[in-house]
Amino acid sequence: MKQFNRLLACVMVSFVLILKMFTAFAWSRMSLKTAAACIDNAPPPPAFDLGPQALAEIIGPMSAADDALARLDERLRKSPVRGGVLARLDAREACAALWAEAELVQLEDLVLHDAGMDVRSPSHELVRAHSYLRLRRRAAEGDPKALLRPEGILRLAGRSASGPAADGPAGRAGGSGEAEDADPDGRGFDGDRDGDSDEFAAEQAGASAAAAAAQSLLLRLSAGARDSLVYDEDWDEAGRLKAWSAGLTEADAFPPLLGALLLARAWRHQQPLQRQGFLAPVLAALYLRRRGRTVAHLLVFHLGLRRLKPALRRLRTPLDDLQHSLAIVAAGAGEALALHDRLTLARELLARKCKGKRGSSNLPALAELLLEAPLVSVPLIAQRLKISPQAAQLLVAELGSSLREITGRKRYRAWTIG
Repeated sequence: MKQFNRLLACVMVSFVLILKMFTAFAWSRMSLKTAAACIDNAPPPPAFDLGPQALAEIIGPMSAADDALARLDERLRKSPVRGGVLARLDAREACAALWAEAELVQLEDLVLHDAGMDVRSPSHELVRAHSYLRLRRRAAEGDPKALLRPEGILRLAGRSASGPAADGPAGRAGGSGEAEDADPDGRGFDGDRDGDSDEFAAEQAGASAAAAAAQSLLLRLSAGARDSLVYDEDWDEAGRLKAWSAGLTEADAFPPLLGALLLARAWRHQQPLQRQGFLAPVLAALYLRRRGRTVAHLLVFHLGLRRLKPALRRLRTPLDDLQHSLAIVAAGAGEALALHDRLTLARELLARKCKGKRGSSNLPALAELLLEAPLVSVPLIAQRLKISPQAAQLLVAELGSSLREITGRKRYRAWTIG
């Protein structure tokens, strides 16, 4: 009897504890929902509300950052190593963007993954860095005026939904339409064999059904069907994009660099697209290109952030945040200028190495590859120059100390110059 009473008491105590934990969890969920509702309903801070005193305080840092950007763009405009500098800046900017999110991505892993020559299975961080690298390339190749529209922003973010009309009968000409044209009677290719034609018709119907199911799935994914656990279904992306696009007119009243930074801050505060905060620096770079401030390159923001010591956000006012952003832009432009100078000197050094070589030598082609790519490896050299790996190793050994090995390992090594 005593044991039964003890067991009953334990069960009651456990029930009370579980009830308290459930109540506390319910109250925490309600408080989180209330706080989220307050945040969603709260108006975003005015991004373009700058008084005369604020403009007077940022005029000095803005002038320094604008001069650095203009100097870099003018030097890159007619530079013979512009392609190599832009390739290095894009790769380093992608690695720095992941660094800003406390993720480490090695430069050599990103370049090899981009070339399809991974030495190991790509990690989630490496895939995200490669996505950001491709995002910058799409932004650099596109028209800034078109990409700053809501449709262009969606296309830039990889959310361009092609409607069913685009994948209609004309788009399915390579699918079941070809089979129907090839066999209009539906009896197979041999009308004399009824059994074989029935089996062929059944297999063809199964293949057509599988293709239709796969096509409908692709259409749902392209139309933006996302997991409700990660994305808010009530998020008015069209309205938020329209509100952010209205700020382009307000930004035109400011100098190009200041307007670009204000647009980036408005994007971070308004969040028109869910989980797309990394678009803010790219949109700022496109706005600078649209205003004609950076014609030869895209703004590198995370690279400057990585060079500077990050400031504490909780201690900064909006004006301090703007000043810190201007310092980041100046630091990024300074880093890009230093990279351009190093690559120019490396080009002269490689020209001396290639002087006097025979016409059939692959060393000049390797020199061009070193200037173009952020780094090279033996398989990459062999693929680009269409030579054997042994010949690629001989070319690397011939350059000797002119190359800099950056991996620090004995296998899967990579070299760079400049």
